[in-house]
Amino acid sequence: MSARLRAILISVIGVILLAAGIIAVILLINRINAKNQAVEQQTQVVKGPVVVLTHDMKLGDRIESTDISVSEMPVEVIPRDAVTTIEDATGKFIKSDMVQGEMVLQHNLADPTNNNHDLSFILADNHVLMAFPATDLMSQETIPQRGDIIDIFATFSETVKTVGSNTTTSQGTTTSTEEAPITRDFTIDAFQKVSVTALVMDVVTDSEGNKTSEKISSYLLALDPQDALVLKHLKDEGATFDVVLRAPTSTQQFDLTPVTEDYIIELYGLEVLP
Repeated sequence: MSARLRAILISVIGVILLAAGIIAVILLINRINAKNQAVEQQTQVVKGPVVVLTHDMKLGDRIESTDISVSEMPVEVIPRDAVTTIEDATGKFIKSDMVQGEMVLQHNLADPTNNNHDLSFILADNHVLMAFPATDLMSQETIPQRGDIIDIFATFSETVKTVGSNTTTSQGTTTSTEEAPITRDFTIDAFQKVSVTALVMDVVTDSEGNKTSEKISSYLLALDPQDALVLKHLKDEGATFDVVLRAPTSTQQFDLTPVTEDYIIELYGLEVLP
């Protein structure tokens, strides 16, 4: 074989080996890429929308659109009853204290549009819900609203015992005279810092059935059972109540003195006529 033919043969074999090497490298790279894509697909996180709170909220608070936002979370950590849209949570009451960033779930919400307004679900375990008549001027003007902080003043009559007088005779003996019980009027701050849980409204309509106004019929108050019992007693005894509105940030416990006839006389320097 001539040297020229040998050189050509060697060149052809070299080209074939080079092509085979290139093809092998391409196949290896494709296999590695396919394997990496399969791993990425297996490890890719699938996310879904869920409604979360933008700040802390308390039991019985009503959710407004500014209180919540939609966040994307891995679907495997989203509970089955998670709320996924702003509209589904807006206007609902929450049944327990919740913190910022917490997911809003269907069982966390009370629907105010059903027959009983889900009010029993927004009560603490140590409270009872009591209906309180709205007969005072503040209520007639429909000033208090749900969630407001109010104080309840009461005026009532109560029969009290009076202190008897001692009389000393000329012989030096002392006799006691008992006076008959008398009925006196008292005005007191019956309860302070009461939150209005809900309102019962009377809807006023015109002759065509169109709503013209709303009037508060009664308040629904979440109270300690003993406080509810005291309030019932005052109501049953015919006390006259007035509701006064506090600032929403007020937490002060006022130190008030019950008002009686004697208090007014002393306060204004009045004299009792004979």
